[in-house]
Amino acid sequence: MPGEFDPEAFLDANAALLGLTITNGQRPGVLQFLKLAADMAALVEAAPVPEGTLDLDGVFLAVAPKP
Repeated sequence: MPGEFDPEAFLDANAALLGLTITNGQRPGVLQFLKLAADMAALVEAAPVPEGTLDLDGVFLAVAPKP
């Protein structure tokens, strides 16, 4: 990801995109959570995963249950 994560810019852009109103009272808590989420994502992204041990699929296909 290029550059540093900017939680304030992320919040402002996404709140506007989603039509959310974030009050001045809510903003500090939302920003704190966004910073925490970014830190957790960085830990996950930094974890070594040997090739072939993790198979991610970008599409969920529901299947019918077996009778």
